[in-house]
Amino acid sequence: MARAGWLVTVLLVGAPASAAEEDSAQPASTDDEADVPEVALPGSTATVPAGKGSVAAGRIEVARPSERRAAAATQDLPTWLGELLGLKKPPPPGEAEKKPAKRHLTVIPFVSSSPVTGVGFGVAAAGTTQRGEPENTSLSTYSTSFTVTTQSQYALTARHDLRFAGDDWGLTGMERWTKWPSPTWGIGGNTPQSAESTMDYQLIRLYELVSRRIFRNLYAGVGYTLDWYFSVSNSGSASGQPTDFSTYPYGTGSTSVNSGPALSLVWDTRDSPVYPTRGIYADFNYTYFPTWLGSGSTWHNVYLDLRSYHQLAPWLVLALWTYGTFTFGHVPYLDLASNGSDPSERAARGYVQGRHLGKSLLYGEAELRFVIWQWLGAVAGVNVHSVTGASGRGILGDKLHFEYWYPAVTGGLRLLIVRETHANLCLDYGVGLQGQRGFYLSFNEAF
Repeated sequence: MARAGWLVTVLLVGAPASAAEEDSAQPASTDDEADVPEVALPGSTATVPAGKGSVAAGRIEVARPSERRAAAATQDLPTWLGELLGLKKPPPPGEAEKKPAKRHLTVIPFVSSSPVTGVGFGVAAAGTTQRGEPENTSLSTYSTSFTVTTQSQYALTARHDLRFAGDDWGLTGMERWTKWPSPTWGIGGNTPQSAESTMDYQLIRLYELVSRRIFRNLYAGVGYTLDWYFSVSNSGSASGQPTDFSTYPYGTGSTSVNSGPALSLVWDTRDSPVYPTRGIYADFNYTYFPTWLGSGSTWHNVYLDLRSYHQLAPWLVLALWTYGTFTFGHVPYLDLASNGSDPSERAARGYVQGRHLGKSLLYGEAELRFVIWQWLGAVAGVNVHSVTGASGRGILGDKLHFEYWYPAVTGGLRLLIVRETHANLCLDYGVGLQGQRGFYLSFNEAF
């Protein structure tokens, strides 16, 4: 795994293919962080994760430029290494930085890693455009990526987040195809390791969400979500016992469809969506999947997400995260809540993604993030999760009952790749209960 990390570093230093266009009629900017593109690397807006993901599809991301932070480093790793090797020359003292381009495109290969994917390889293109006045309108972002993993998993994803009219209006969407075989252990918080089986399927996911600023930092959105699972199969458990998938009544055929409207409310006061050092992010998302819109069964999903960031020192940030996923009705098996099914698929490090499955899930995490030297940082944290179980309540019961809780400890290094947005290459290791552990290689913070 260490080789994978060095490979990513070499690829990043090797100067990704980029294209940019400036408006020469505008005066040069004096703020070195004004209008900096937020999408500079795959994963900066959750473009790398490519599994099943969460049905909380209609998330609103406010992609405004980062504010100047005391913890911001003076140099990132590619610049430092390029100057050390003589591949780049430092700017002359006192030279003003060029005004950032209104259009920006980056194409880059990448490597990622998690217990479910093994090692993933791919290529991503990400860029920004300015669709309003720079003084009051955030940059619009778009990205696409293709991923293949050592576990024979494939994904092609495209995302866009367009901002208009002083950020009063936005259009957020995603189109994704995946072929993503992955393990499942059945329903409940205390499933044995011997119940493991493999779910294989292909998924086409589409969503579009129109958002409107209500006032200040409060945004509301309405949209539509479509999930189409096909070529669904289950390998059966090693113990030879019937799997929960084989006995579950909803969404266990060769095809499963979810189609319905989504509503979203977001309050966002973070100083940066890439590396926040202060502020609050709160997200309420509701999705309804009725049969009269093509869903295989009628069910509901409620997703609640709360994050806060506290800068304890110029070099130290405390980040807190809690979220809950609650499903009601005749929920298809592949859409039950599980650890790691948050929208960016980064929660519950220390456990295999999908190890615990239920109709509802609660999660909490605290992480200390600190700068060690220029482009080098580190993190240390704890997390815990629980899913509703079936003991005495019935698998399909809507009552909330969280009995088993699974904590984990995490630690890792951060290599600063883009100084302006504080985009990091993250190398993490997590350890949970019952021998669960994992190495994670990705871009940008988990939350």
